[in-house]
Amino acid sequence: MRYSKFARALTLLGSALPLAAMAADPVMIDFSEGGVEGNLGTSTVMDAATGTSALGLYLDPNDNLWKPANLYRRDQTGDEGLGVCNPLEAADNGGDCPGPGGGGDINELSNQLAPEFIYLKRPEHWRWVSVYLSSLDGNDGAEFPETGQIWSDTDGNPNNGGLVLLAEFTGNDDNVEQVLDIAALGAADAPFLVLRPVDIAPDGTDTNNDFLVKAAVIEEKPKEPPMGGQGCTPGYWKQPHHFDSWVMYGPHDTFYMAFGSDLFGMDKTLLQVLSQGGGKEYAMGRHAVAALLNALSDGVSYKYSKEEIIAAVQGAHSGSYNHVKNAFEYQNEMGCPLN
Repeated sequence: MRYSKFARALTLLGSALPLAAMAADPVMIDFSEGGVEGNLGTSTVMDAATGTSALGLYLDPNDNLWKPANLYRRDQTGDEGLGVCNPLEAADNGGDCPGPGGGGDINELSNQLAPEFIYLKRPEHWRWVSVYLSSLDGNDGAEFPETGQIWSDTDGNPNNGGLVLLAEFTGNDDNVEQVLDIAALGAADAPFLVLRPVDIAPDGTDTNNDFLVKAAVIEEKPKEPPMGGQGCTPGYWKQPHHFDSWVMYGPHDTFYMAFGSDLFGMDKTLLQVLSQGGGKEYAMGRHAVAALLNALSDGVSYKYSKEEIIAAVQGAHSGSYNHVKNAFEYQNEMGCPLN
């Protein structure tokens, strides 16, 4: 990565990445780099380190279907990133698009001869932070500046619909680079992002909309804790200084109220059941109350749900008290994450 380019873009734009994203160690994939400039001779490029990919497409006027088109890389000041060289543009230019330094409408992402898309695909277990654009200007003070749109898609196929418009953006002559905050647009988890130029003149004839997709910033999704890997014991839940960890029920609510079972009568409280000694149904009761409080706590990743715990208690009998107790006890002793 050329940090000088990155820093320059941030300085020009006057906006950095969101602090939350920076804290998560985001990764920047710079599409302007890679050695080869010009027509890449392929519709797809992939970042080897993360698996993030870009796909070029154009709308074939013969059948009105989106089809692959070669990507085009530029790496010049103000003109950095990927564009599209579709077959219609190549046919009009001797079989290929112009080399670096000329023909921006052709070798950038444009709508000069046909609509074009660049699809960005994120790797699994990652999410979008932002997308950088380049060469997006104000058409030298013309009435209509260069304009584009960003969409999200779920399957990478524009021919079956399903694209969702996220935002429209315009260029200006003072700044040819922009950052699109994907998290703010609500599309951080979108499998695909779609960039396209658009006509913005009232009569739909303005085709001088061309820009480059410079870079994408992604970050790894937080890993979810494994379900069932935590549990607090009856000894934890019966201590007065842990009563603030109780959820939904309090220590003086009755066992009958919580479980719909009169195994210990109608009036014995949850705290009394937690504190009673003995085996069989008494041991089951202690661990059942702890299991219920574990399941209700947002701070505990517990194997069983409230409904499963209540059903097990209601279905228990003298021959299964120990079986139910053992199941709860095993989970309750997995390790308590609460203070």
